[in-house]
Amino acid sequence: MKSAPTIAIVMGDPAGIGPELIAKVLADERLHARCRAFIIGDLAVMRDQAAALASALRFQPIENLDEAKFQSGCLEVLQPPGFALGARLPAAVHPKLGEAAARYLQLAYELAMQSRIDGVVMAPMNKESFRAAGYDYADELTFLAHVTGCPEPYILGAVRDVWAVAVTEHIALRQVADCITRPRVRDKIEKLDAVLRRLDIVQPRIACAALNPHAGEGGLFGCEEIDEIAPAIEDAAELGIAVTGPVPADIVFKRALDGEFAGVVCMYHDQMNIARKLQSRGDIATLWMGLPVIGATTAHGTAFDIADKGIADPGSLRAALDYAIRLAD
Repeated sequence: MKSAPTIAIVMGDPAGIGPELIAKVLADERLHARCRAFIIGDLAVMRDQAAALASALRFQPIENLDEAKFQSGCLEVLQPPGFALGARLPAAVHPKLGEAAARYLQLAYELAMQSRIDGVVMAPMNKESFRAAGYDYADELTFLAHVTGCPEPYILGAVRDVWAVAVTEHIALRQVADCITRPRVRDKIEKLDAVLRRLDIVQPRIACAALNPHAGEGGLFGCEEIDEIAPAIEDAAELGIAVTGPVPADIVFKRALDGEFAGVVCMYHDQMNIARKLQSRGDIATLWMGLPVIGATTAHGTAFDIADKGIADPGSLRAALDYAIRLAD
């Protein structure tokens, strides 16, 4: 029988709602049967947060993962060597907070590269603080590609029983059409099919979304469907993948959420994420694939406006942890 995976829970931005979400999610005793969880973050912040929530959770500092005992009710906290905030900073954009979030995440993936952990779950980080700290990356996934040396990590979106991937991510909308090429679309179809099979879905059905309105109307509104997307679908079908499309983007998620498809290949960021984020927060999370271990994070941000109020909804972080456990190597 496979042992429970070891999962690093990364604090994200210490001044956002991340510490509150972590304290709420990890208070669930049932998780200890499913994973061996520990926190990478700031010990003082976690203790202060637990006290504010009147939580019975206890936190124990460790200097390396070998010291972790993974006991119920007591969570180990690993801080990056030589780095501690000392006190919780105000909930606002700040380079110190961006540095903290980056160092926590980097330590998690250093452990992953040493095969010490099986998955990473991160509370939200603030990209503006991240950039203010001097990290010149478009997002955390680009940063992780540099840290790990992995050339092609990608984002996987989860909502209920539907999984989605986008051919393009954090680029300007005017650049998207030029990036919709037959090889790129085919690659994402193949990657999504492989993930669905890891989830024990036999012959998963995948929809490939169109780029243009009405799937281009036979070229009237654009030719990407004819020149790039349909040929990529044909290539994938020849490999035995059950893929349909191009499906008009305004209906593809309705059909998927109704049970017709297990996965959707989207052409750009908002095409995938608007549909997902209209669903219940407890059903959605964002996953990082193509790294040494699965990564998962919330489908929302740091929410500075409600930090320290005790009202943050932990549903998305709980979903992220569930998906990470299910896909852990």
